[in-house]
Amino acid sequence: MLPSLENPVEQVLAAVEQLPPAAQQALVTGILGQFGPDRPRPSAKAQERLDRIVAHLLPPMPIDRRVYFARAFGALDLDLPRTFAAIDRDDELVAEISLGHVTPEPATILSLGKNRRFVDTRIMAEREDLTDEAAEALAEVGDARTVRTLAGNTYVTLTPKAFGRLVTRASHDPQLQGQLCNRPELSPEEALRLALVVPDSMKASLFEKLDRDAVQEAQKLASEAIIAKVRRIRLHKDCMDSADELRRQVKDGSKSLAEALTLLAATDQVIPAVEMLGVTLDIKREALITALARGRIEPFEAMARAVALDENVFASLVGSFCRRWRKPAPDPRGLLRRYRMLTDKEIDAELALLRGYVPKQPRPHAQTAERLSIPVPLG
Repeated sequence: MLPSLENPVEQVLAAVEQLPPAAQQALVTGILGQFGPDRPRPSAKAQERLDRIVAHLLPPMPIDRRVYFARAFGALDLDLPRTFAAIDRDDELVAEISLGHVTPEPATILSLGKNRRFVDTRIMAEREDLTDEAAEALAEVGDARTVRTLAGNTYVTLTPKAFGRLVTRASHDPQLQGQLCNRPELSPEEALRLALVVPDSMKASLFEKLDRDAVQEAQKLASEAIIAKVRRIRLHKDCMDSADELRRQVKDGSKSLAEALTLLAATDQVIPAVEMLGVTLDIKREALITALARGRIEPFEAMARAVALDENVFASLVGSFCRRWRKPAPDPRGLLRRYRMLTDKEIDAELALLRGYVPKQPRPHAQTAERLSIPVPLG
């Protein structure tokens, strides 16, 4: 009986080392089968031990199995620094994956992102021959490691579109913020956006790239953002209804969807708001999170129209999105004009994209998995 992931990692590794290679691969297959977008997220302790086990197992595997497991674990939204470091150090593995992408085409990159092939996108983000369009695609669909690699690639000149996308992605990523502050393409407009999110320790280097008027404007915006955030935090604390309670109230009819979304938007609870819309329209949470990360209003505009959300509630919701994306909210007049004129065909097209988002599930080799299926409980 193999120990579980919640046992001391030394015991697990000692047991693993005694297994033949085929059994070790089956063990990784068993571990991999316990994770995915529809499975409970493991604890931080379990993730750390999983990281040690997988990083230990990857190097001795044949190259085809290493590629398979590197892609499978790279697709999971888990903190596995040792595993990713083992992948990065494996020159044979990197070369094998690179062979499949001789030319980094934007369409290929978008497909890789849709199928969560983030090991591939990270490797592509290091290349010196990236085109502007390829860099823009990586900035849109890459995971956090991919966009950090892209931001650190000094051979690539980022277009305003790619740079703007990276600034949006940097709102909760201090490492990416630091990289963008030091990019030569940093424009005054993007510097103002970064000034709203970067810590004081980064502002000195950021303001060096701006003239005096721009620095004063950035300082003013940062101060106003802090005041507004404090106001929303106080409102959130004063609110007696949690997100779970709001869901129950909407379900039993004691509160309308519009009332719940208004409160969530006012307190910047963006994730619960989009989840509530997703439940109403039968759209998976992962598709919503992916759409939110891309910084586009259109998918949520279509969702709001599909549930006949009042235009003023929609405008409030967009405001909370833009605060999360750290970018200015659009002009309400233009926003609401487009909202009113949205056609059924446009709504259906956006909803179809959201409903059609199916993450690629890791598929173990049937022969090995069936012969040596080893369950690994999480405890």
